Amino acid sequence: MKKETETTEVTEETTGAGVIAPIVATAAAAFTFWWLGKYSVICERDIIGTAITVWCAVLIRVLMLVSKEEAE
Repeated sequence: MKKETETTEVTEETTGAGVIAPIVATAAAAFTFWWLGKYSVICERDIIGTAITVWCAVLIRVLMLVSKEEAE
């Protein structure tokens, strides 16, 4: 007696925006670091912290936008 089982494959599609999000976030953080380094009087540690915060904020925002577009 032969038993047959049916399998289904689930593939995940990677959107272009999902790939671009870290790149955009890195560019925004690098620009923030450069701009603050050039025009700011705050110390370097604060500039690095601000650049990291900007990176996280941009990454989260782009990923939220991608998630919203996929839901529609």
